[in-house]
Formats: sequence, C-alpha cells, structure tokens
Amino acid sequence: MRLELFFENELLINITKHVLVPQHEVLNDEEKRALLARYKLKDSQLPRVQKKDAVARYYGLTAGQVMKMTRPSETAGRYCTHRLCVG
Repeated sequence: MRLELFFENELLINITKHVLVPQHEVLNDEEKRALLARYKLKDSQLPRVQKKDAVARYYGLTAGQVMKMTRPSETAGRYCTHRLCVG
C-alpha cells in the first residue's frame, strides 16, 4: 500500500482538469515494453519527470513507471509524448 500526503492548498484546484495540463495516462509494464521495443529505446533515453511533480504525485507514479501525455496540436491534431518517472 502506498500513501501520498497532500496539503489542503494543493487540492484547491484539480490539476488534471486544468486547461493548460495535457491529458496523462500511466502505462502498465506491457505497454512500457512495447513502447521501448517499438522505438528501440532504453529507459534512460526517455524524457524524465520527477516523482515530486504534481501530476506524478496525483497519479501515484513510482520510479521506473512511464506516463503518456497527449497534447492538442494545430498541425498534427494531437501529439503524444512519454515521460519516465525518476526519483
């Protein structure tokens, strides 16, 4: 069991619903392996997000997990990027 403590002022606004925060999705181990195999990458080659990041804390990410972020794009319609959670 994992427990994450938030201060009351951190919960005044739901950051996942904010207009400037892209949609986030936590990948499971199988999806992570497929992603790394598809692009022939190692964990260390992915962009990083700190475990202390507000969205990472909200989703309860631990070191080594990968998060998929989907942003709207004027040219492509939507743009997906992935981040590796580091401690």
